[in-house]
Amino acid sequence: MMLFVLAQCVFSFGPTPIITLVFPSGARSYGMGEVGTALADDEDVLFYNPAGLSMRNDRWHGGAVTNFYEHLLPVFNIPGLWHYGVEGIYQPQFWNWCGIGISYNLINFGINEWTNDLGLEIGRARSSESVTGIYWGFNLEGIGLKNHYFGVSTKYVYSALAPSYGPGNEGTGQIIAFDIGYIWKFLPSMRFGLNLQNMGPNIFYISQQEEDPIPFTLNMALAYSRDFVADNGITVSQVRAEIRTNRVIEKNYVDQPPDLFYTAIYTGFIHDTSSTFKEQLGAFNVHLGAEYTLFNTFSIRSGFLYDDAGLRVENHWGFGIELFNHFQLDQYWIYSPEGYLGWLFHNGGSNGARDGQWGINFTFFNIFKWTAADHTWWKN
Repeated sequence: MMLFVLAQCVFSFGPTPIITLVFPSGARSYGMGEVGTALADDEDVLFYNPAGLSMRNDRWHGGAVTNFYEHLLPVFNIPGLWHYGVEGIYQPQFWNWCGIGISYNLINFGINEWTNDLGLEIGRARSSESVTGIYWGFNLEGIGLKNHYFGVSTKYVYSALAPSYGPGNEGTGQIIAFDIGYIWKFLPSMRFGLNLQNMGPNIFYISQQEEDPIPFTLNMALAYSRDFVADNGITVSQVRAEIRTNRVIEKNYVDQPPDLFYTAIYTGFIHDTSSTFKEQLGAFNVHLGAEYTLFNTFSIRSGFLYDDAGLRVENHWGFGIELFNHFQLDQYWIYSPEGYLGWLFHNGGSNGARDGQWGINFTFFNIFKWTAADHTWWKN
């Protein structure tokens, strides 16, 4: 099916469905090479690390809502292949210990067809996947544990790869998954982030004897975040940067169901005898990204992504415009033609799958918190 073809082209995991669980949302994070596990300072926190919800953030005190759209894999020219997400965050202004969020992500795969043994079409349906999540971040500063932040999430996944296939609505799968996140602030401007994503049961579409593991993902990141303030109190510029690494952990077998995530940590990662040490390292993706913001208004971004197993070598670019402490527009692009930087990387460079991909989102934040200083946002 088309979903598994796309998974092989875009991600470095094998027979692991529910690619919506590993699709980031947010043009800002995309423009920085898909980072945010340690920064966790805007609405993308819901994907990268729910622990960021408990770090004090003025933009969430009055609530925030963001809409995101991206056109996927333009090089394949597949009609109807797109990703849409909407997210909402609220952080109580007078509570210093928590924040909450909700999200909905949908990937539309267009029309899928299935045939019989003779190649004759026996059905067709529109395929899609959706993930609906609830997120909570909290800290323990009230009992003296400062600079440590925690977060959890619950996500409901509905995967309709071949809806109405068979008399029992086979071809659809549903599961509940969980995330656990952690952030540590150290030194004046440094952060460490850890997020265990997509912990949950295996999924099946036709028969429970044909289970597949969901993409349980280990994320680790180190970030730098600093504001440069002039003597008159005006924030002249801001610098944000992060290096993030992540990998999907799964263990499949030919003659038995795949291991659940808590067993796969050992069998598919710590003690994976089927892979060499070099292959284990190659399973980690590396993301590098930076952002420079001038007068709380104009942001430029650049990032780099290297995925050895998935043959992805990508440059990411983006920009952002923020106005009146309430409105933000972000856009990103990916440059990654086939074979890109093959002379530098032994795997032959990029597979070119996401070359030319772009996305955009609009965010409305501080929705219920308006002040007289909003018209001079550029110096606050």
